[in-house]
Amino acid sequence: MAINLQQPKKLLTLSLVVTASLAVVEVVGGILSGSISLVSDSVHMFTDVMAIALSLFAIALAARSHAGAMTFGYHRAEVLAALANGVALSVISIWVLYEAFLRVMSPRLIDTPLMLAAAGIGLAGNLAVMFLLKHHAGKSINIQSAFVHVVYDAVSSVAVIITGFIAMYMGITIVDPLVAFLIAGLVARSAYTIVRSSTHILLEGAPRELDIQQIISTLKQLDGVVDVHDLHVWTISTGMDALSGHVVVRDQMLSQSSKLLDDINKVLADRYNITHTTIQLENEQKVSFKRTLTKS
Repeated sequence: MAINLQQPKKLLTLSLVVTASLAVVEVVGGILSGSISLVSDSVHMFTDVMAIALSLFAIALAARSHAGAMTFGYHRAEVLAALANGVALSVISIWVLYEAFLRVMSPRLIDTPLMLAAAGIGLAGNLAVMFLLKHHAGKSINIQSAFVHVVYDAVSSVAVIITGFIAMYMGITIVDPLVAFLIAGLVARSAYTIVRSSTHILLEGAPRELDIQQIISTLKQLDGVVDVHDLHVWTISTGMDALSGHVVVRDQMLSQSSKLLDDINKVLADRYNITHTTIQLENEQKVSFKRTLTKS
């Protein structure tokens, strides 16, 4: 069953406003202070703004009617948005690495008080957004995506603050681009996680939390079920897993088959939270006859 989209929408909208404000503060502070690590963190925040905006767009599409050609609605738009987020993070990590390399080759002076002030504001804002999203991160791939972004932003802000103190009291400015390298690594890691998850869904991979063999074994334990084959399980979008398969049953009356089908759907819904199913029942005798003909 799909999750209620209203709560994620409210959380993401508030997160969008806060994150966009923080990104502006950090990019201005980074440019004025000459800190590449702060600029890198601000650019990361701008990718977060884009990520959250795409997520809100996906939620709007997912709420549209299932009528017409889109028989499952627009739920896959949420996954596409997550993939776009991951790709954007991959690109930004490359940019950060390039800029950091230039600063290592040619260090620059940094206005550390301004840098620390902007980074401090960024850290406070990130912690606030993390608190907002924490308890809902496991309910939506886009909230999870936004939460991961903000966590790494908070870590980046801490690293930038430490860099500022080192530059202020020890005069070592090369730490600034080195921290930018660290930020790029964090960006790349989150990008990998998001791209892997969304690509797995788009390629119709089985949900990672489900054991296909266990599902087959569970169905075989039902009274009347002889065998299960051609079983396919995939994810449409967050909270929407689908299943199709062939279930070989003993020769029985139509009313008994109807009851068995209800039992199969109930087990799939209760134990595995799979509510979108297409089950084809096959008579045991006919299946055996077909196999005999095939062998001969």
